[in-house]
Amino acid sequence: MPDLSDPRTSLIKPPRSACHNCRRARLRCDRSVPGCEKCHARGQICLGYGLLLRWTTTNTAGGPPSQVSKPRPLSREVEKDAALTLRPRSVGGAEAVNMGFPSSIQFSLADPLLQDIGPGNRLYISHFDRSVCQDLVSFDREANPFRFMLPLLHNFSYLREIILATSAVHMVATYRSRGVPHQQQLVDALTAKGRAYHLLRQALDHLDPANRPIIMIAVVFFINFDLIESGRGKWKTHIQAAGKLLNSIQSLGSAGLPSGVAKLADIVVADCITYHILGSVFANPEDTSMSVFRPVEIVSALEKAAAFSYGCAAPFVMDILLKASRLSPSDLTEAVALFEDLLAFDVITWVYSIEDLSALDNLEIRVHMANVQRLAACMYILLAVPGVGDVLHTTTDSLHRGLLNHIAKVPMDHPLAKGLVWSTFMAGAQADDPGSRQWCLSRMQAIRFATSFVCPWGYVESAIDMLQRIWEARDRRLQDGEETGNWLQEMRGITDPCLIV
Repeated sequence: MPDLSDPRTSLIKPPRSACHNCRRARLRCDRSVPGCEKCHARGQICLGYGLLLRWTTTNTAGGPPSQVSKPRPLSREVEKDAALTLRPRSVGGAEAVNMGFPSSIQFSLADPLLQDIGPGNRLYISHFDRSVCQDLVSFDREANPFRFMLPLLHNFSYLREIILATSAVHMVATYRSRGVPHQQQLVDALTAKGRAYHLLRQALDHLDPANRPIIMIAVVFFINFDLIESGRGKWKTHIQAAGKLLNSIQSLGSAGLPSGVAKLADIVVADCITYHILGSVFANPEDTSMSVFRPVEIVSALEKAAAFSYGCAAPFVMDILLKASRLSPSDLTEAVALFEDLLAFDVITWVYSIEDLSALDNLEIRVHMANVQRLAACMYILLAVPGVGDVLHTTTDSLHRGLLNHIAKVPMDHPLAKGLVWSTFMAGAQADDPGSRQWCLSRMQAIRFATSFVCPWGYVESAIDMLQRIWEARDRRLQDGEETGNWLQEMRGITDPCLIV
């Protein structure tokens, strides 16, 4: 058993020097990570603590200095935007001078890609580049596929608007968690989302088959918007729409797509499938609204994104979890077979066979992550079909202990810890004693607030709220002398469940 008195929320050492903004303003910096809170309180994007690159007036044309035109003076706002765009980001805790844009993306000093985007929206694009992209992958590295979206924003207005909306609502979540005013960012998020809906409907009315992958990427980002906001809302409708597009994309293949966009599409497809699976586990098994995903090749699609998926679950495990979500308590034979398949699955062999992992990756942590997801899926089957435990002489208590132990092996300041929300929710919902409950609660809260890899997505807060309601209902039954019941069966009856990923 882990030490349940220790939520493992220790932080990395704070930076030694002030952030760039505070140094310029000669203010005392609080040296918070990932950004200075004084900057956020002033409505600024913190430029961070590492090396800051700037545009220079160096002769880049190759001719004599007299032949090179002098640059136009920049306004203070545009100069700030340029500095924001060029700030080196921290990759896996280490400073990286490379900006993270793929080598195929060409930027012109005189005519940048984002020339038609106003200063305010450039701040949102910068925030997407610096903060949102790192939330969407296991490790934020040079080849982060989500940065391939930036060159697409000029040609696909619906994609640009949903990215602006996603970045703005992410900023809202960050500011709200720190008690910083965020009304303007909220207005910007909702306005951009409304424009994205309108533009996306127009694109669907005049659909070019070659643009289906881009449209699907945009639809999946509507799900990301919902997850950042609260995890509630119309995520199920968006998943259904993405599933329909996914079927048509799989029939077309990725021929003709640039390699970077094809990789981005693979990652987004995997995210969509993951959202579908984890959205199905708490749905009524008789709900057929997600049947649009039946033709999709789940395992092969997830394998393409295994190196980037922050959940670190084996595609084989996710496929079994999806099959288990369709089981009713009477489907004992099939449930036993799925449970035995999970027990027999070789997690270590799978982890060490993942291709294209980051050099910063930690395979030992990945093994624990994969075991966490496997044990959480096992516990799900026992709760969905209670008779499995009697047949296999297995109890939820033994699985619960193993699940807690593997979760505890993942340090809270590790970037992969953000992929533990669903499994920690499963462990917390099954916990009866106050110590285990508080430990799980602390882990989930730390993912949002207390680590260097802060992930302020609103669905985590909604998941915590659901946990507390499950505990309150169970405790009331115990006080009344009743059976505690099966929390999973009760959740399957909720009409508006939260999407927990």
